Amino acid sequence: MLKLIDPLELKKGTTIYLKEDWHSKILDITHLNEFPYEYEMLTKVKHPTLKTEIYIFESCSKKKDKIKIALSTDVVNYLFATEVTDANIGFSFKEYLPLENTDLLITNVGNLSIVQPAFFGINIEELTLQKYGKLIFLDFRLDFKNGNGFTTLSYYTKINKVSWKFLFNSDITYMTDYERMFQDTFIHKSYVEKTTRKLADYLFSIGAENHAKELIERGKIHDLSKITCEDELRALSMIINDKSCLKDANNSLSQLKKDSIKLHWKHNSHHPEHYKNCADMKKIDIMEMVCDWYARSLQYGTNFLEYVKTNQEKRFKFPDWMFAEIWHYCEILAK
Repeated sequence: MLKLIDPLELKKGTTIYLKEDWHSKILDITHLNEFPYEYEMLTKVKHPTLKTEIYIFESCSKKKDKIKIALSTDVVNYLFATEVTDANIGFSFKEYLPLENTDLLITNVGNLSIVQPAFFGINIEELTLQKYGKLIFLDFRLDFKNGNGFTTLSYYTKINKVSWKFLFNSDITYMTDYERMFQDTFIHKSYVEKTTRKLADYLFSIGAENHAKELIERGKIHDLSKITCEDELRALSMIINDKSCLKDANNSLSQLKKDSIKLHWKHNSHHPEHYKNCADMKKIDIMEMVCDWYARSLQYGTNFLEYVKTNQEKRFKFPDWMFAEIWHYCEILAK
């Protein structure tokens, strides 16, 4: 995590060095064989469309044709910031920045139920300025992980209404129940994606290519409704701290938990409760259901096969012919 130096006023001639991964990305974009690392500041101008201040730098090489690049204010601040110990109590983008390539939760401090999960990273693109021609422009971008597009970091540095936390930080002490819901969903989704690929590998091996491909796609969007449906998110956030039935199949669902999770069952066909009769589940739904169970088992370190047996006896009671298929997939995943 970085503590920003405020205020930061650069003078003409101030030197910066491109980070190695930024340099590599620029080479990929420009397809050049070489690109300078060291630059010195020329001036500060307005971005033609963003209307924010950007800095123009020129390469320090002795070559006549010097290369010019443009950096956003946020990128310049990042380069001159001081690294400090990570914390997860919620910070303003004006004061602290995470290291790039970090997953975040951005929360509206005025309404704690408005949360955006986002990936924080560098964005490099070409920019044409009337006086300087075509430049490489570096700016930070936040790509929203729930499919809602992206925005530049400057959008959040202009306002004080949001704070950010690390999405996958182990310290959840200061997380709201909404934020914990996002964290749990993304952790679980990562397990499910790995699990669906494992079962898909088996399906490919027996020639069931269509089911294998569909299962992989199911893994990518698994449980997405938990964070895209506001009503579902609100309901599930009420029970996020009670994971007893996920860790122990002998703990039956309480009425509160059933009431809270009904909307999720309604939106997701891989749950038996989605159907009036669980025997109506499609084969792909059964496969995703088993992957869902196995992912939770990996997440919480439970005995997978014992958990499935207990759930069959006490909760689901699938028909014998159906449970035989379910058990077959369970054994494949458990190997």
